[in-house]
Amino acid sequence: MQVVLKVWSNNPDNNAGCDSALVEITPALAKLALRRIAVLCEQKAIDPPLDEMYYWDSGADYFSPWADPTAGTREGEGACLKLREELDRLQTDGHEVATASGNFSVPQSQMARVECSQMVARESGIAFTAIPKHTDFYVTTAEIPKEFLEQSVSLANG
Repeated sequence: MQVVLKVWSNNPDNNAGCDSALVEITPALAKLALRRIAVLCEQKAIDPPLDEMYYWDSGADYFSPWADPTAGTREGEGACLKLREELDRLQTDGHEVATASGNFSVPQSQMARVECSQMVARESGIAFTAIPKHTDFYVTTAEIPKEFLEQSVSLANG
């Protein structure tokens, strides 16, 4: 299952092409995320001020439907328009987390390059954070709720 997440930048003037993020929620990723949430809860019982844990891996692909280096071509403009229409259909402006169809895809030309990608485990779910390439600020996604991850594992188990 694919989800599209809203992304925020800690730089109010720039998000480096990271308007949204696409995450493929596989059963393996959902189980991993739930284990990490469980570890956080165990540690929080010992050390109550603990709020979240960061892991040096990420399953999020950051993108922008508005910036396409090939936009001057018909193919590039068509790819931008198609992605914008799909995001409008998902109503990503009104939702922080939207479930995308299995055939939803983002053209490589609209993907943002990032480094230092991390998964953030919280009691209530997971989010992702990264540093856009050649910048000195962070972008952070909306949170995928723990219940959503549990449902993904349940569906996979039949």
